[in-house]
Amino acid sequence: MTHAVKFHPGLMLLEQYVEGSLSADVALAVSAHIDLCPHCQQQSKDITNDQASSLAEQQVNSRDAEQEWQQMLDFITSQPAISADTGTSIKVKSQVASVSVNGKTFEIPRALARLAEQRNKWLHLGGIATAKLPTADKQHVSLLYIDKGTEVPNHTHLGLEMTLVLAGKIVDENGEYGVGDLLINSPDDTHTPRTLADEDCLCLSVLSAPLKFNKGLTRLLNPLQQFFY
Repeated sequence: MTHAVKFHPGLMLLEQYVEGSLSADVALAVSAHIDLCPHCQQQSKDITNDQASSLAEQQVNSRDAEQEWQQMLDFITSQPAISADTGTSIKVKSQVASVSVNGKTFEIPRALARLAEQRNKWLHLGGIATAKLPTADKQHVSLLYIDKGTEVPNHTHLGLEMTLVLAGKIVDENGEYGVGDLLINSPDDTHTPRTLADEDCLCLSVLSAPLKFNKGLTRLLNPLQQFFY
């Protein structure tokens, strides 16, 4: 049975994604969520159409701007047409990409395919493994694997944490999250994510600052944030 996505980016976040004002790493998480969520696919299309209609209704306010617009159109329409008889064939790569960890292979959204190919090696700590993805922004972006029956120690967030479930399920004090669900936590949030006893999980993790572990001996992990961040 296909999981019905229940946790989505807010409308404002989708609008910022469509208009291109999000940071690259946050936009990556939203884009991957859209790949997995039919509801947000339609939402983003509707927002795109609304913004395009609004832009089309705007009047050009100066002669220079009108001339620049016309020059751009003239340049586009003056380009030679591409012949259909060139004999050139174009190979389109499959939109299905995958990653392997702990002896298993997981399909991932096409939005992550290029970066996943360039990921760092998997780092393992108990039942948790992470592989950093190359990014240009300050956020830490990684693939996060959690083996079945494994708990991530209770922690708070020193910044923004976005977690997109790519495979399997995770649960915490606030609910259960399946494929496509996008969790967004702020410094006001504390939780203890874990996997089910019979199912592991793969996630995309975007962090703007390190986690802070709260309880007992797990606080000794705080100096080891290079693993999580």
